[in-house]
Amino acid sequence: MKRRTRTGWGGRGIVIVALAVLAITAVLTAEPATYYGVTFQHGDRAFADRVVEYVVASCVRDAYDDPEEALGPPDATPCGCSLCGGVVPTSAGHPSNRIELKACAGCDTNAVALGFRLSDLDPRGYLVVEFIDNVLVDGPGADLFVYITNDHPARVEISEDGMNFLYVGQAVGYPGAIDIAPYAGSDDRFRFVRLSDVPADEDHSECGGPSIDAIGAMGPAEEIVVGEEYGILELQPAGELSLSLTRAPDSLLIMLDTSSSMGESVDGQMKIDIAKSVIVDLLGALPAEMYVGMRSFGGCENSTLISEIVANPDREWFKSQVLAIQPAGATPIAYALELAKDDFAKVPGTKLIILVSDGMETCGGDPLAVARQLIASGYDLRIDVVGFSLGQDNRARQQLMEIAKASGGLYFDANNITELRQALAVAAPFTYTVYDAAGNAVYAGRIGDQGPKLPAGTYRIVIDTSPEIVLEQVVISDQQTTTIKVQRSNGGYEAQVGG
Repeated sequence: MKRRTRTGWGGRGIVIVALAVLAITAVLTAEPATYYGVTFQHGDRAFADRVVEYVVASCVRDAYDDPEEALGPPDATPCGCSLCGGVVPTSAGHPSNRIELKACAGCDTNAVALGFRLSDLDPRGYLVVEFIDNVLVDGPGADLFVYITNDHPARVEISEDGMNFLYVGQAVGYPGAIDIAPYAGSDDRFRFVRLSDVPADEDHSECGGPSIDAIGAMGPAEEIVVGEEYGILELQPAGELSLSLTRAPDSLLIMLDTSSSMGESVDGQMKIDIAKSVIVDLLGALPAEMYVGMRSFGGCENSTLISEIVANPDREWFKSQVLAIQPAGATPIAYALELAKDDFAKVPGTKLIILVSDGMETCGGDPLAVARQLIASGYDLRIDVVGFSLGQDNRARQQLMEIAKASGGLYFDANNITELRQALAVAAPFTYTVYDAAGNAVYAGRIGDQGPKLPAGTYRIVIDTSPEIVLEQVVISDQQTTTIKVQRSNGGYEAQVGG
């Protein structure tokens, strides 16, 4: 999804990445607490502690777009309590412990709204939160409770590492209960929850979509020593890599040249096999919310839509289709680009074509003119082009560069499998893993996203570039941010550790 700063409400996107970490203090109690009929054995520790990411869909007014309102225990305005005046926090119950309180249905400034979509084609609003001093595990009955102040359902996903999310159902109500038993093993421990809006009829309220007040987990509390030293780790793209990642699209169409010349060898492998291998790896690295499709072209007026552009496609099926491709025929770049207009017809948001070819147009078309027409049709689109193993074919290189330039896209030369992987990284940020001094993986994330809060100490960082970068003895200091800049360098990548 395209990320924007706040510019008002109504059809505009908001993203707040990694808001301030909620302080863990002695105020949080480990005594049981009951909120609207649900008793949490570890009290306020049961509730989400940190906002990792927030992207709003359409029509949410400023009063309802603060994601920190989803942290901590439920505090929406209660109804039906004449003694309290309807404005007191709702915790274990009414002071008299005889009157059951309930939240007023509708918008509440103590909750955050995700916005709504008219259909699955519209951008999705979502909120990602993290549990710091407790975890979500499978236990008897419901394990996760989402307090939604209006009656709009939320799609619920959970994650151990903040990257790989598992769908566990929909929540609705105050609270909406989720049993993760059908999806989780007895030893699984989840720290992240992602809530997304569910397409529905148009919502004219001021807090469109689900309005989230609190997220509570029934898992065990984990002791955090008060006063323990913590610092922040950030991995950020720099230079050309920063340019490509900051322009990450909502939807991607991979266009692969499958002409007969792709059957030639490079470094002992057929070019087509190298390309297929890299694309298969790319599919596994793309963000789940990105719309992805693929088109091949080989033979005049012969182009196949391998996969329509859809959100979160079946990756294994997609990969099998890619691996079945065989090279044949001439190179109809213009014809394939013409078909791309219809491929994107029902796809929302910003669009990217990654065009991979080992030569120029050979079917008499004018790909540059078609590219310009595609941009003129009104799509928010760019075309990044990879010239694969062009050697000294400067005519082909010039044509491919002009196609990229016409759309404000990037051009890359790639002469082997490593350089092809690097070129296709424009669509998927690299991932990285953090290991503590004992060799345990303690965090996994993507370059450019908010990094983790870690106990002060020394860590090993492994970045999933090609070849991978390994940084030993990275120091995290108390109350400081350690920044690692990752950028292209000398045909590969380098990482520099700063303060």
